[in-house]
Amino acid sequence: MNILSAILLAAGAAAGPTVGGTAKITSSSVYYDQSAGFAYFSGKVHVNDQKYQIHADRAYAFMSGTNELKRIVALGHVAMTNETKRAYGAKASYYREHGMVVLSSGDGIAAEVRDEAPDGVRVVRGRKIKFWIDSKQVEVVEAEISAPSQGGLGGMKKAVGR
Repeated sequence: MNILSAILLAAGAAAGPTVGGTAKITSSSVYYDQSAGFAYFSGKVHVNDQKYQIHADRAYAFMSGTNELKRIVALGHVAMTNETKRAYGAKASYYREHGMVVLSSGDGIAAEVRDEAPDGVRVVRGRKIKFWIDSKQVEVVEAEISAPSQGGLGGMKKAVGR
C-alpha cells in the first residue's frame, strides 16, 4: 500500500473497492510521519483490502522504508469482515508479511468470529484469536466454540473456518 493514497483518502474521500492490491484507509483525521514510517488514523476508521474490511475507532499503520504496509493495529470497537465471516474485538493487529490477524478482547468487548452459514451459526470466542488469512490454521486462547450439533467434528471445523 502506498501511504500517500491512504493519506489522501483519510482526508475524507470514500473508500472504494480495492484496486491492484492497494489497501485503502479512510478516517476523520490522520497524523503521518514519513521518516518514522508511521500513520495514526482517528475517527470512523475504515480499512478496505482485497481480502477483508476493518472498521474501528482508531488505527495505526506501520510502513517499511518504501512506504509499503507492514502492519495495521486497529483499536476500539473493531469489526472485521470478509465475504463469509465476521470478527469483533477490542483490538485487531494485521501482519501483512505473514497474512496473520490477532484479534483480542478487552474493555468489555469479547474477541469473536462468527460464521452464519445456511446450516447454522458457528461462533468462536476467546481472549485472543489468531488466524492466518490464507491458511487453515487458527489459535484461540481461553476458547469457547459453538456449532450446530448435527455437524459433529465437521461443525467444529467450520466454526473455526477450516
